[in-house]
Amino acid sequence: MAYNDRKILGVLLGELADVPERCEGYRDDMTHLLTEVLNLEQDHAIKRIDIVKRIGDQVNTVGMSLHKARRQEGS
Repeated sequence: MAYNDRKILGVLLGELADVPERCEGYRDDMTHLLTEVLNLEQDHAIKRIDIVKRIGDQVNTVGMSLHKARRQEGS
């Protein structure tokens, strides 16, 4: 991993540490999402995958998880 990539990753992880825990496991889900997006970007650079759709799918998964957790908290 290039120095610039490590620096960007460090900044993103630092920002994630400041994200409020909107529900149990939310910050972990966001960290996992970041990891998935970075892996997809790497795959895209090599294989030219449909990255927009795949990132959208990952964001949707985290959004549904948050929605489900908030709905359960409201019950």
